[in-house]
Amino acid sequence: MSEYRDELVADASAWKWTFHNKIRLQSGEYKLRGHMWQVEPMTDVSRRRCSKKGAQLGFTEVEVLRTMHGMIRGNYPSGCLYLFPTNDDVSDFSKARFNPMISDNPEHIGVHVQSTDSTNIKRIGKGMLYLRGARLTQNIEGKKKDSSKLRSIPVDKVVFDERDLMEHEAVAMALERMSHSSVREEVTFSTPTVPNYGIDALYSESDQRVWMIKCLKCNKRTCLELSFPDCIQDGKKCCMSCGAELDTDNGDWVARYPDRELVGWWISQLNSPYIDPAEIVNLYYNPPNGNLQEIMNSKLGLAYIDSSDVLTRGDVYACCGLDPIVNGDSGPCAMGVDVGKQLHVVIGKKLSAKRKVILYVGRVPEFEDLHDLAKKFNVHSAVIDMYPETRKVREFRDAEEYDVFGCQYRDDLLKDELIDKETKLLTVSRTEICDSTHNAVKKLEYEIPRRSPEIELYAESMASTFRMLEEKKDGSHIYRYSKSDIDHYRHATNYFELAVAMVPEVEIIKAAFAKGDSLEARAANLMVGISEGIGYDPLTDGMR
Repeated sequence: MSEYRDELVADASAWKWTFHNKIRLQSGEYKLRGHMWQVEPMTDVSRRRCSKKGAQLGFTEVEVLRTMHGMIRGNYPSGCLYLFPTNDDVSDFSKARFNPMISDNPEHIGVHVQSTDSTNIKRIGKGMLYLRGARLTQNIEGKKKDSSKLRSIPVDKVVFDERDLMEHEAVAMALERMSHSSVREEVTFSTPTVPNYGIDALYSESDQRVWMIKCLKCNKRTCLELSFPDCIQDGKKCCMSCGAELDTDNGDWVARYPDRELVGWWISQLNSPYIDPAEIVNLYYNPPNGNLQEIMNSKLGLAYIDSSDVLTRGDVYACCGLDPIVNGDSGPCAMGVDVGKQLHVVIGKKLSAKRKVILYVGRVPEFEDLHDLAKKFNVHSAVIDMYPETRKVREFRDAEEYDVFGCQYRDDLLKDELIDKETKLLTVSRTEICDSTHNAVKKLEYEIPRRSPEIELYAESMASTFRMLEEKKDGSHIYRYSKSDIDHYRHATNYFELAVAMVPEVEIIKAAFAKGDSLEARAANLMVGISEGIGYDPLTDGMR
């Protein structure tokens, strides 16, 4: 038996090694029946592979088996990195699934594992298997930028388990761990979340393989994922040509774009032998609490988002008026600034209790440029991203005579913002403020300059993030907004929304009677006072 095992390790694919050695998993001995679609993902030799999948289809164990088989063969001398969304996921997998896999398979796996004491590191053969969480640690500035657990690991292979729940920075940092490897094997799989994001975007770039089932009656082929829900009839999986019941094991993978280098598979619970297809159809037409996204994602392996949870460019363009971006205004205006390689700036003012006009959208290279913009627009309040340029934000704040607040987000802050008047630091819930600007655009409460190249960039940025419903460890749910590499104007708008609320109402009313203002401007500004129940006596220059 030992010689047979050694032969399998040396010459066979991970699937053949797993199947013929009868490797035991959490659910019992690995069986071929009902899992024929797993053969190709366990045998394909492409360096870059991705899988868009429904939930609970066994991809985690399949890829761990493939990784361990490769390490036993000596394919990854520098080691492998297996990345989970959080450290809790690492601990759960290591204790509940990985360690039992070792103890339940002493002859074929356990003999090759030299150390099982650590939850996060396993020595298999001559290489190290690192199990890590993708959450980045915070530095003293409060920005998630780095992780010591990912920084110093040299590896030949990286596996991203549930990619859509990971931060972009963690993914980039993990890939950098292979920078000195000649192997550079990259594997990504995830239940999708929303369109054109994470695994859905990656699969779209791949050769897009689908599982085509051959009908035993008419020899025609059906893909359940592409023909749902019509392929489910009377609770059975049926051929789309003749209606005969299908055997899901009688299929093969077909690439829709075979010339592409990245290999991608899409599989859903429709192909699972353990899930009633009639139940999936019922949930599709009658989603619990109206939450169709969970059914589309977890059951069908499809990216989906309700239109109410995402802004589109069209939503932004619907707010555009006829006036261009201007270079100045009598104000009083508010300014929001997102800090990065460039400063993204949004300046505007309140028209009424629920109407604001955005006058300026632009990018400037230096903080000195903000001083000039503040003068041109008579800025009375500004909120600026506190990080990463904390010192420059403080210097700018100290040089201005009006209120300037630095701002930081906190994901765990669920209620109103926290204001430290002494340090001029504003702490807000990222979800709450994103909700505010999201709703303002959806309800046409912003008047945005007419469409131009800069406004098109602005619209793209506003539409680059979306609201997702996440399940917490205790089973409860919470909404969070996704992060994007191009969401700078979205955050500048968030900061503008905070700043405009701080402009004193009396200053807005005074502006209605400022010398040189048109009657239209006076009327518009005066409406703010009326809506807020505030009056202004121009003869005494005071409140009444």
